[in-house]
Amino acid sequence: MESFIMKNLTPALLLFLLAFVLYGNTTGNRFALDDVIVITGNKYTQKGISGIPDIMTHDAFIGAYGEALNLSGGRYRPLSIVMFAVEYQLWGINPAVNHFFNVFFFALSGVLIFLVLRRMLPLQNSWLPLVTAFLFIIHPIHTEAVANIKSRDEILVLFFLLLSLLLFFRKDKLSYYLSVFVFFFGLLSKENAITYLAILPMTCYFFTEMPLKKIAIKSLPFLGMAVIYLLMRAKFAGMLGDRVTTDIMDAPYLHATFMEKTASIVMILGKYLLLLIFPHPLSYDYSYNQVPLVNWASPAALLSLAIHLALLAYAIYKWKEKSIISFGIFFYFITISIVSNLVFNIGTPMAERFLYLSSFGFCLAVAAGLKQFLKLSTRVKDKIQWKPAWVIPLAVIGIAASAKTISRNKDWKDNYSLYKADINTVPNSARARLYYGIELIGQYDKTGNVQFINQSIDEIRKSCEINPDFSYAFHNLGVAYQRVNRHDEAITCYKRVLELEKDNVQALYGLGLAYGKGKNMLDTATIIFNNLIYERKLTRPEYYVNLGLCYAVRGRFAEAKEVFSQGIFQNSRDGDLYFNLAITYGNMGRKDSADFYFDQAFALKPELRNYAPQGQ
Repeated sequence: MESFIMKNLTPALLLFLLAFVLYGNTTGNRFALDDVIVITGNKYTQKGISGIPDIMTHDAFIGAYGEALNLSGGRYRPLSIVMFAVEYQLWGINPAVNHFFNVFFFALSGVLIFLVLRRMLPLQNSWLPLVTAFLFIIHPIHTEAVANIKSRDEILVLFFLLLSLLLFFRKDKLSYYLSVFVFFFGLLSKENAITYLAILPMTCYFFTEMPLKKIAIKSLPFLGMAVIYLLMRAKFAGMLGDRVTTDIMDAPYLHATFMEKTASIVMILGKYLLLLIFPHPLSYDYSYNQVPLVNWASPAALLSLAIHLALLAYAIYKWKEKSIISFGIFFYFITISIVSNLVFNIGTPMAERFLYLSSFGFCLAVAAGLKQFLKLSTRVKDKIQWKPAWVIPLAVIGIAASAKTISRNKDWKDNYSLYKADINTVPNSARARLYYGIELIGQYDKTGNVQFINQSIDEIRKSCEINPDFSYAFHNLGVAYQRVNRHDEAITCYKRVLELEKDNVQALYGLGLAYGKGKNMLDTATIIFNNLIYERKLTRPEYYVNLGLCYAVRGRFAEAKEVFSQGIFQNSRDGDLYFNLAITYGNMGRKDSADFYFDQAFALKPELRNYAPQGQ
């Protein structure tokens, strides 16, 4: 192993360095998109190492949302979240560290592509492994997987599958057992690692003379490891079909006919190929309704079908010859199948990160095709032929792809940069419109610039127009209206949310604020806050604060005191409740009690001193 590594050390180091040159600028980025789910908003991650048992025994989203979302089968991919917990333990909230490790494992994956192909092709020189790894590293389609910290799960899947292959092809027993063990880490990274059960025997067929019976026997331990993973997944996160969503935002083919669904999926497969060939423009989101449904009368669906059938026919035709192009095509088909929506609902029509694993097959097929087209000799005894026919095109592609990658990384600086950059790329995405609108509310809160809130209202209104049943969009439109005291419009939005989701407590709370603070309709607001606390048995401190204020403003101090006291009993560390109880005691003429609760409030939340009555 040592001699193998030393022999390939120089190109491996150059590939590793290339990855850092292209993605090093991501270490200056902040958190973006789904990073909140796995890091900044995940209660298990923020426990550090002590949170690992919870991470290993829960759905991936529970640490952020408190319950599994209604997505088919849940999400059980604990390994990357465990890594985030360890990083939090060592460095705290530090996006630079998180981004560094994304780039680090991506760089190692590029090196492993080179080493694995060198191991599998002992009778060839390093041209094909080097070009394949080069194409993979420079491809801009990987910017989402690398620049978005949360997508480390995608990076780790390929990393561990490649490492498993490298160990498998060493042929000694220890390496073989380690290969099985490493495969399990791939499964813990993300579910699509299970495609390795098809990739491994196919790789043995294409790159060894191993008999089929021996291939089957060698594959059995990997199957056993997959069964262990599936049992863990079933226990901790559920299996496919356990939870089914009725929200089109998370089920893009919810209302599609069979013909529409199949035609649309095939058309999207064509879009994937196009992005691999020409990765521009790029977007973090392709959800409803950026990629509308089509039927089999669609030229795009028919063209995609023809291209994929032709690729499949070629791969089958070259199967017996053990063509590397054929292997690359099959690798691509196998790994893209699980994220295509053909097998099960994945929650979105398409995403660039879903191409990360499959792109290895694409890059390998392209490199092998170029070698075949140029009739390059790559025998192990031959040196690499540095011909202009391939050096110049690869140099041009490399420069263009590198420029695109470095530029795209800057879009991932933070949510505002990303959403602003992509809004014109996916103008028909209800989610993209909403997310940009929410960020514009934040910009208004920071600057007070009315242009931000007006643009926010425009963006979120468009989101509601794209999907009139998008409750989350209507809720945030209500929030935006409230920022500029358009309370009647806010009330209309919250009522629409409650029509769609009668138990949406956020909308009910917003409705209470709009009636109470906005329109001074305190009787109506009182009914709403009473409903939240006493009928729905909810104990959030802000519910008690606002109900108490509804009483206090009308001089009903005894009732206000009772509500604030109950709130403190449920939320003993909330300074606002103590503060309002102190003011209420002051209004009741009970100065000693007021002083006591002011002291409690200031101890919990010192900035409240700025709002206290004179003398406190």
